[in-house]
Amino acid sequence: MTDQVQPNVNLEEFGKKSIDFYNQIKTKLETEAMSKYAALDYETQSYWLGETASEALSKAKEKYPEKIFYLVQVGSPAAFGIQSVRVSNLLGKKPAYDLSWLHR
Repeated sequence: MTDQVQPNVNLEEFGKKSIDFYNQIKTKLETEAMSKYAALDYETQSYWLGETASEALSKAKEKYPEKIFYLVQVGSPAAFGIQSVRVSNLLGKKPAYDLSWLHR
């Protein structure tokens, strides 16, 4: 059995606020972390970096397992956000994140 978490989010507002937050920290990120991936949370003004999108998201999920995050590759013109995250916690295993709902 899989538990599914479906946050109630206005995706247009989520994307706009996330991009605004990225633009606030863009210079810092491009100086310190070019080409890495960043999972952004505009509500807490926090971000987590990783060599891959999955690594950045895993770091963010450690702190806020129920939140959704906006993912960017630092310095890239393309960005993507997670629309849905499925968390399964079977037999005490670590949560598995379903990234099939990513969009570019």
